[in-house]
Amino acid sequence: MAYDFLGLTNDVLARMNEVQLTSGTFLTARGFQIQCKNAVNESIKFINQKEYSWPFNHALGSETLVAGTTRYSFPSNAKHVDFETFRLAKDNSLGSSGRTLPLLDYKEYVDKYVEQEDDATITGSLPRFVFRTPDNNYGLYPYPDKAYTVRYDYYTYTTELVAAADAPTIPEQYRQIIVDGATAFAYQYRGESQQYGINWTRFEQGIKEMQSIVLNRNDYLRSTYIVRSSRNAATLL
Repeated sequence: MAYDFLGLTNDVLARMNEVQLTSGTFLTARGFQIQCKNAVNESIKFINQKEYSWPFNHALGSETLVAGTTRYSFPSNAKHVDFETFRLAKDNSLGSSGRTLPLLDYKEYVDKYVEQEDDATITGSLPRFVFRTPDNNYGLYPYPDKAYTVRYDYYTYTTELVAAADAPTIPEQYRQIIVDGATAFAYQYRGESQQYGINWTRFEQGIKEMQSIVLNRNDYLRSTYIVRSSRNAATLL
């Protein structure tokens, strides 16, 4: 069965011993079939809410800066932005060799540098810092004097499945977890608390296993040990 909204809904309907849908009847579903469709979206939503940095929701943000403009907005689908990944793209024509942009505390920006937004005599240049604004967007110091390109990594909100062929961002190998959650929601809609509890426990266990597989990463460790020559060691003695 295809890994899409129709296929997932039919997986749930099969568990509930209900009549399954086809691509022709999907949009005209009735009664409990609609509840099973809703249950699939609820299951996907719950999985995505358990972690803000699922790798399958990763996206690369890129924006061409406007000369003289300090503050910028993130895409509307940005759920979490990794400020440690902000960097300027290399562009020889603009004199930008490319660089990372360290995070500047907003209060420090206001205390020391905010006059760049009000004083017309202050000229911009190649940005050196990024700061998080109180409305959860970002700004740059100094403000750009040219149309540089800034890039960053972020994680997206997911949109609900609507059409029969819509597919979730969650990889197909975790299909069973989505179905476990959707089945639990379906039993909850029916008021069958015992079956709901059994499927919900399986659903939560599946999410934990997915977290263990997908999110456990081995960080690269770099040695900072300095090997001293015997000559230097003798000098120290």
